[in-house]
Amino acid sequence: MFLLDVRRSQLNLSKGTYQNRCRKIVVLARFGFGGAPHRNPDGEEIGTPHLHLYRENYADKWAYRVPNESLSITDDPWSNLQEFMRFCNITKPPNIEKGLFYEQGNP
Repeated sequence: MFLLDVRRSQLNLSKGTYQNRCRKIVVLARFGFGGAPHRNPDGEEIGTPHLHLYRENYADKWAYRVPNESLSITDDPWSNLQEFMRFCNITKPPNIEKGLFYEQGNP
């Protein structure tokens, strides 16, 4: 069973995380945007947005720059979620109301 987590900041709607997990706790892929840079175990700092991918012996502790050929990242959180679900090969996306991704009054 795979799980899709969608988390947005309550105060800053341009900040959030999309995450794909298996076995309830194993993070396979996590897309973080609008937040602080991430520092990898080797000390390298990766800016935002960034992508965490499962890595043997490190789980999701390593972040990578978002590969343009895999994800077309924009300023639109809804489009980014659609891209992330494609990246994770989610073939039957959950029913999510698009309006939840925008501040009141913005499309």
